[in-house]
Amino acid sequence: MPRAQASFPLVMKDDRGVSVRLDAVPLRVVSLAPNLTEIVFLLGREDLLVGVTRFCNYPARAAVLPRVGGIVDPDVERIVATDPDLVLCTTDGNPKERVAVLEGMGIPCFAVGPQNLAAVFRTIEKVGVLLGVPGKGRGEADALRARAQRVSREKRTPSPRVLFVVSTSPIIAAGNGTFLDELVRIPGGINAAGRFAGRYPRLSVEDLIAAGPDIILVAGMTGVEGFSPDVSRWTEVPAFRNGDVVTLDGDLVTRPGPRMVAALEGVAKVFSAWRKRQSASPTGERRSTR
Repeated sequence: MPRAQASFPLVMKDDRGVSVRLDAVPLRVVSLAPNLTEIVFLLGREDLLVGVTRFCNYPARAAVLPRVGGIVDPDVERIVATDPDLVLCTTDGNPKERVAVLEGMGIPCFAVGPQNLAAVFRTIEKVGVLLGVPGKGRGEADALRARAQRVSREKRTPSPRVLFVVSTSPIIAAGNGTFLDELVRIPGGINAAGRFAGRYPRLSVEDLIAAGPDIILVAGMTGVEGFSPDVSRWTEVPAFRNGDVVTLDGDLVTRPGPRMVAALEGVAKVFSAWRKRQSASPTGERRSTR
């Protein structure tokens, strides 16, 4: 990863392992994912954006930029019509064949696929270099690193068992090795879905009861009202019994971009409030974290 002042021509490997060459600082950029659009705005280079997806809604100014389709269905003709110098894309969302068509037309495409916070920070630095503002990229990434480190140093005990739910009907939770797993673990939580196989296991009511989460975080849905199965059994789950079901902004917690740190800080506040209630409880009725 280049650390010095950017100089062009520039060659940098993306997350596919492809060496992408830019002969000069790009003046016309297309972003094919909301997290990448947010990074461009963070770097103060939104003036370069000539096309974004219909899901790019943050910050508010992104909503008025020209649309070039969605994440899984970008419109190649619209992208080409913007005459881009660079297309920022994802390894795990944008169709590889459409990216290949753009590259076949000589349009540089830089693909990223950050899978954790550390990779998000590196992506910000890389995009900063690509857009000719490496110092800004390093500065913003370092500021976000510092905020994440502050969260990791905060009080981490007792450790709540946490279920991060991405769907309530059916119940699907974030398992080991996911972004949401990291958001649970850094502030000192235990991922209650870690006992199940798969990155996003689908859980039965019995699975949910067996997991026994102290806290249930719901990504951008209706919270407790979204759970439709046998409500009479919810009292067997500490989170339902104690009212510790919290709905979080789905965009905030699922986009691997700058706001992931804000999501981390939000989760940490939920855990802190839970810990305070635990310390004030005369019964000490908390399920063992095992």
